[in-house]
Amino acid sequence: MQTRSLSQNQVFTALSLTEAAALEALFEQLFPADENGPGASSMGVLHYLDRALSGPYAPKLEAYRLGLYALDAESESRFGKHFVDANGTQQQQLIAALEQGSAPHFRAVEPKTFFELARAHLQEGLFADPIYGGNRDKAGWRFLGHPGVWLENSAEENLTDKPADKGGEIRSLADLNLPAHQRKLVPGYDPHRGTAEPVPEADILIVGAGTVGSLVAPLFTRAGLKVVALEPGPFRTQSDYLPDELGSTYYCRANMGPKFLSEVPQWRRNDGEPTEEATFSLGRMMNGVGGSIIHYGAWMRRFHAHHFKMLSYVKDRWGLSVLPQGCTLADWPVSYAELEPYYTLLEHEIGIAGDESNPFITRSKPLPMPPMRPFRLGELFKSATKRMGLHAHPVPVGVNTVPYRDRPSTTYSAWSNGFGSLTGDKWDPSLTSIPEALASGNLDLRTHCRVIRVGTDENGRVNGAEYVDPLGRRRFQRARIVIMCAYSFENIRLLFLSGDAKHSSGLGNNRGQLGKYFMTKMFAHVDGYIPDLVFNRHTGPAAQGVVLDDFFASDFDSLQHGFIGGATLGAEQQFLPIQISREALPPYVQRWGKPYKDHIRSWQHFGVVRIQPDTLSYLNNYIELDPHHRDRSGLGLPVLRITYDLRENEHRLADWMEGKSEEILREMGATKTWRGERFTGVGSSHDFGGARMGENPENSVVDPELRVHDTPGLYLFSGAAFPTCPGINPTLTLTALVYRAAERLIRRMATGEER
Repeated sequence: MQTRSLSQNQVFTALSLTEAAALEALFEQLFPADENGPGASSMGVLHYLDRALSGPYAPKLEAYRLGLYALDAESESRFGKHFVDANGTQQQQLIAALEQGSAPHFRAVEPKTFFELARAHLQEGLFADPIYGGNRDKAGWRFLGHPGVWLENSAEENLTDKPADKGGEIRSLADLNLPAHQRKLVPGYDPHRGTAEPVPEADILIVGAGTVGSLVAPLFTRAGLKVVALEPGPFRTQSDYLPDELGSTYYCRANMGPKFLSEVPQWRRNDGEPTEEATFSLGRMMNGVGGSIIHYGAWMRRFHAHHFKMLSYVKDRWGLSVLPQGCTLADWPVSYAELEPYYTLLEHEIGIAGDESNPFITRSKPLPMPPMRPFRLGELFKSATKRMGLHAHPVPVGVNTVPYRDRPSTTYSAWSNGFGSLTGDKWDPSLTSIPEALASGNLDLRTHCRVIRVGTDENGRVNGAEYVDPLGRRRFQRARIVIMCAYSFENIRLLFLSGDAKHSSGLGNNRGQLGKYFMTKMFAHVDGYIPDLVFNRHTGPAAQGVVLDDFFASDFDSLQHGFIGGATLGAEQQFLPIQISREALPPYVQRWGKPYKDHIRSWQHFGVVRIQPDTLSYLNNYIELDPHHRDRSGLGLPVLRITYDLRENEHRLADWMEGKSEEILREMGATKTWRGERFTGVGSSHDFGGARMGENPENSVVDPELRVHDTPGLYLFSGAAFPTCPGINPTLTLTALVYRAAERLIRRMATGEER
């Protein structure tokens, strides 16, 4: 193989010269130079990839070598020459064959897999921050007309009908002059505490000081209870967060979730099929005090009253015969009326920005802050849907629109969803709840401590948890009460892994209910091209959102349209460079080459309607321990196996909602519309079920107080307890549910009822 001249005669650390030459030719075909800008070669994509394969992507190097070997074999078979020596037309034919999976010489690696890997890394090399070695001289951002990393946007920029280009200045991380890293000291927190001996016994042991664990900690400490919290991640503060799309966001490298990434579940659509690693539509979870909510889009919405009684709602409206075969729909054992005081309390404790323009929600007390300011796409969405008789309103969010609780108001940075807040404008419990609990002296917070088993005594009552400390030592922390506060997947896995003589198949599983009725939220969308409008979605965060509750309200007759359930439809801000490059494409646009380049250059004219659908639970959607695969943590514990697919009802729901989104976009002026993927990943940041809450132990794992039925002293504060999955952001409902459960537990402990 000839090794033609490579970009700037660079030296490679992972790739050989022949591998580099082939990849440079491949990348240049995928993103060629043309009249609108340079191609992948001069933009530094190869340099980016070589650096990545020498570091975080080192495990992918073998896949590249196998793929390039097969690509050469395919080229020699077809054209009698190596890929790098083939002419442009021949190279394009080979790339098309890879994309279609029609390359018979690819045996050790699937051709589609190799194509998708190279395309994803191409996009990163083109549009990630230049600190990673690609996007040379910010050429990728310049090609898009994206101003890069600006941390403040004006109201005028949100609404202007001209490109908001910051006067042509493009900023990267290197231009921000961020202060040198200096960890903020939090009174009462010792980062080395995890290496200390366990205390003799705690009143409360919190497994995972993430969102819910952090939120409830001060409730227990205020009551004078001694609390130990074991968190596998660190305690990060604002100085740890950078506006780095590639490194930070859940849809790229998700660097702040190493534990989660080491234990990704396996997935199959149906029982008996082979598995693959699970994919995620939104959230790969972050690990750290405060949890993944630190990186969320800040939408804090209430469920509607009928969402807590969906089985009764369906029965009273249409009769139970309309439910799909195998559906396991259930009522919650907690009502909206019971949670309403907690919704209100948290809206004011957190600081929720919004208004009262949603006609389907009545609050006992108005929200404490005005909504996020208007933005161009949202205003067009509002006016179009109003003409259609619908009720768009600003989404309630946990972002300060005015100074609140000693935290500043937002600067409307677009580097928000997927990032921790640099200023504290976006609420999370590491800013408020954990400092309060530490200040009491009753919280023993131990970071970098990973729980691997919940312990029980000879009677089957919980008595603590085994964990691995920061030095790799196995420890056991005794406690009267253990509260599992990790994410849904890890909570369920720990329950399975903690079986004992009284619980042979796992805690909470004496009646075979653990892992049943799993539900995950899809995040589909429909795009539209509106040629006469510029949206400037890069001028604000995803918290600038406008949504409709019309299509899951109690008066929405979904059965008339052929399905049970509903969905949120909405428009939102935040369009970052890699995100733009990965937006869904119309079916008639080639996914690489000049057609791809021409399409993404039009991103300013893309209007998008996002869809959050309801999901019913089914007998054949469930979670269990995988019998073959282990995690990569060094402990080698089994990962979960998820059996899950969209069922017919959910496909009919999605099809109707996608059609309605197309109607809205046409009303907004779209001349073209196209649909994104409907099945957006077996996991998301909204994963529910697997440990259902209910009154009857025969068909549930926890009771209305979130006590595990068959294991005294064990609690599950988790979305895994949700009986249903409405098409609404769940964070506020989850926090209200666990706040209520924590208060009731404290009362029982005070009276001696809970021992």
